[in-house]
Amino acid sequence: MTQANAADEYLQVRSSRLWALFHVSLTRIIFPTRMIADHVGISTKEVRFWLFPWARTDDHLPLSHIAEVLHRRGLAWDAISVESSGGANPLTIAGVSKFSAGYFVEHVRERINQASAAPAPQPARR
Repeated sequence: MTQANAADEYLQVRSSRLWALFHVSLTRIIFPTRMIADHVGISTKEVRFWLFPWARTDDHLPLSHIAEVLHRRGLAWDAISVESSGGANPLTIAGVSKFSAGYFVEHVRERINQASAAPAPQPARR
């Protein structure tokens, strides 16, 4: 898990290479799936095939469109799923270490709560 400085604060988790080895996924061993949360929203970066790393999927979901952040706990690794308010395909990542997944989900939920608790700006009166 990576956390940057306060100026451009973001959180990043990635799938475990050991998890990929157990699931016999050469692509995930070389290019682990990443989920990044910043002040704008949540993004995932996933390489589809190891031979063509430039052919990848980058998905983004703004904080205002997030309905729920699910933390599915497993025996050794966890999974994170971020669902949109529109009900479209969720952003998911599997094979995340337990500590990283818990920290990520906790802080993303805090950001969502802060964004929803902030009052909407009032228009200027003339």
